[in-house]
Amino acid sequence: MSTPHDDGRNWEPMPPVQDGGSGEIPRPKAVDTAFQASLAGAVVGALATVVTVLLDREQMLTLAREALAGAGLPDGDAEVTQALSTFRVAMGFGIALFLGLWLLFATKMRAGRNWARMLITIFAVVGSMSFLSAMASTGAELGLMWNLAEVAFMITAVIYMFRPESTRYFAEHRQRRLARRGGHPR
Repeated sequence: MSTPHDDGRNWEPMPPVQDGGSGEIPRPKAVDTAFQASLAGAVVGALATVVTVLLDREQMLTLAREALAGAGLPDGDAEVTQALSTFRVAMGFGIALFLGLWLLFATKMRAGRNWARMLITIFAVVGSMSFLSAMASTGAELGLMWNLAEVAFMITAVIYMFRPESTRYFAEHRQRRLARRGGHPR
């Protein structure tokens, strides 16, 4: 049964849950695909950072020398070597933290949390804009190919997260959470 609205579209009500709302909501394949694409994008991004930053000794040396000079510290070989070690440890920690948070977001999205779906979408949009800006300003550099792969995975995840079956899945999770609390949408 459809109900016509003023905008001329026919809206279908969400199909009822077969088990009366007490069992597990079946997760659509599109949500699993979005989960996998999201994780793949994060892994590609982390690998890109390792390959293009951490393993680029010249770039790391330049970064260490600039940081030491900016702080007014001596930039001898011993100081640069120590700063380089500190940068690598900090970057490794940052990459691990990023991957851990991304795994949390992707897992929560897969579990039906709409806030995680929105957060992943925002990151995908920002990443796409950053990639397009870099392409426009520098052209097709080899380092940007890593970004292209990351952006492609993230856009794929967003597309699958917003397919009709995925949207119904997130809506059903929201309805059940509200019903458990005895509340209505705010």
